[in-house]
Amino acid sequence: MTQTDLLLIFAGLVAGTIDSIAGGGGLITLPTLSAILEPGAHAIGTNKIVGCMGALIAFCVYLKKHPLHLKKGILFVTAIGLGSFLGSLCSPLIPKVYFRYFLIGACPLILWVIWNKQLFIQEARHHVARALPVLFGVGVLVGFYDGFFGPGGGTFMLLGLLWAARLPLFEALLLSKLANTVSAGVSLVSYGIQGYVHVVPGVVMAIGMTLGGFLGASFASKRAEKAVRPALAIVVFLLLLVQLQEILK
Repeated sequence: MTQTDLLLIFAGLVAGTIDSIAGGGGLITLPTLSAILEPGAHAIGTNKIVGCMGALIAFCVYLKKHPLHLKKGILFVTAIGLGSFLGSLCSPLIPKVYFRYFLIGACPLILWVIWNKQLFIQEARHHVARALPVLFGVGVLVGFYDGFFGPGGGTFMLLGLLWAARLPLFEALLLSKLANTVSAGVSLVSYGIQGYVHVVPGVVMAIGMTLGGFLGASFASKRAEKAVRPALAIVVFLLLLVQLQEILK
């Protein structure tokens, strides 16, 4: 096992633990893959292996606790899949150097949204349900972002369901995990066909992500979430410094 493999497993372990407690694991896995592979489509495509595995496991866990009412979310899930496919086609068209700037600019904003997720959830639940075209449009936009970039996509899917469909929290959470799985799966196939998926590093990181997810689930609590959020901010800050150093070279 190489040092790179150990780094991927460790990053996946940390990301999985944090993601299962507070969310935001993609803010760790994507910058790590960007540093090991290269920023842009290669890192994003490979990261879809990790994202698909993490979302699928989370969906299966939640499905044991709550029945799935697919009729209420099938339009949104379909829109997510369509948007993700379109995003995966557009991402390779952007020169890879711009993704370093995008990481440095977007990740702090996404981190802020994840940090204040409960505030957004409370506000979203007070909105009235939107018309079906609005629900479909929100799904396409969120799916496009997830296919194009990824980190925080699951959080945006949850907020989209709460805001556009006004579903109960746990039902929206379950459907968001299904949507996240569909999005990651669709974009993974699309990136793979285009030749942007590196299977070995993706699988190695996914192993660490899976272990971290089980570890985090055993410690999941409000107290743990308060401790994990600062840790997530510090790790993301350090990873973004690596990207900044590459730009300044």
